[in-house]
Amino acid sequence: MRVYRSLPDVGPKEFRTPYATIGVFDGVHKGHRHLFEELRAWAGSARDVVAITFRDHPLSVLGRMSPAIISSLDHRLLLLERIGVDATVVLDFDRRMAAWSAEEFVEEVLRRRLGSRHLLMGYDAAFGRGAEGTAASLEANPKLSWLEVRSARPFLIDGHAVSSTEVRSAILKGDLDRAAILLGRQPSLYGEVIHGDGRGRSLGFPTANLNLFHSAAPPHGVYIAGAVLVAGGPGEAAGSERQPIGSLVNIGRRPTFLGPDVPLDYSRYFNEQLDKVEIYLHDFEGDLYGRRLEAVLYKKIRDERRFADSEELVRQIERDRDALLAWQSHEGSARPRDKS
Repeated sequence: MRVYRSLPDVGPKEFRTPYATIGVFDGVHKGHRHLFEELRAWAGSARDVVAITFRDHPLSVLGRMSPAIISSLDHRLLLLERIGVDATVVLDFDRRMAAWSAEEFVEEVLRRRLGSRHLLMGYDAAFGRGAEGTAASLEANPKLSWLEVRSARPFLIDGHAVSSTEVRSAILKGDLDRAAILLGRQPSLYGEVIHGDGRGRSLGFPTANLNLFHSAAPPHGVYIAGAVLVAGGPGEAAGSERQPIGSLVNIGRRPTFLGPDVPLDYSRYFNEQLDKVEIYLHDFEGDLYGRRLEAVLYKKIRDERRFADSEELVRQIERDRDALLAWQSHEGSARPRDKS
């Protein structure tokens, strides 16, 4: 997938008769996948399917409370590539762009930059100043007669349209099964492996500390996962994504090492200053620092809690590892399950 990380990088010669859609696409859930399937069916195989997305959530620019992000920009790009999008244009949404009318947005982004005359709107999508740009208003604008606009049908599960809001709620509640149904894949955490304090290695269970690029993590605890090394880190060639490695993921504050007088004070959202994501990759050796890693979550096996000392913690980690091996044996592998 070709990625254009700023509007000035884009020109009509970059595309083969582009057919476009616009959105944040947070989570790239089943509703989004359905949207891109419709766009592909409309465009055909000889034309480019193009996603127009935003680096930051528009609500954060408009001064309103932005929701916890399900998938960071880099994670979204990875997920969009997996579902077959040909190109993604990333917009830096700012106050100036927020003041554009829908007509100005279409003229500048679609016509001038992409050279696109075809736009598929999500069933409830709107853009432009005051969210004036709906499919109906664009079609009714005589100045945009050059643009063919269609509106996608909502994708329903249990009679309700799938939405990022519902996915986000399921993840924050720790309902991985519901999240997987809505996403069409197991929920996952994505980020870069960074240096930690080496405490896991000292305990005999070396872990990769993951710097998340988003804040919608499930509740604190220990999870069975499949860790996927993603192309993009040092020494990783394009297309070198590997098979999942059976893993344990700990999300939380490592209370055993905080001391008994330090309150945990857990909050609803993942706190980048207080919380950590540590991943133990079973039967793996290698330097992961600076690498991109996606932890595909399958099952929570216990809550995070404070242990009396490190020896008691090690005994629990050994039991957690046994649970991982038993799960792998029962499931056959730790491969992500696609529920599409």
